[in-house]
Parts: sequence; structure tokens; C-alpha cells
Amino acid sequence: MKDDAKLVAAFLALNAGVMVLAFTGYLKGGMNIGAVFQHFNQ
Repeated sequence: MKDDAKLVAAFLALNAGVMVLAFTGYLKGGMNIGAVFQHFNQ
């Protein structure tokens, strides 16, 4: 059971890292973050 918890934690950490990289890519690219969030909230 402890291995399952480690796997889930690693998966969540990897997903968080991918989201941070995508977010910083949007910022460095000069894209409008507000427009992206509005698109997701529709």
C-alpha cells in the first residue's frame, strides 16, 4: 500500500511540474493568461 501512495504522489508531482512549465511558457510567450482561464471556464 505504501508503494501505491508513493506512485500517486510522484504522479501528482509530475502533473504539477508540467502545469508550472506550461504556465511559465505562456508567460514568457507573452500570451494573455486571463483569456486562457476564460476559455477553460466556458
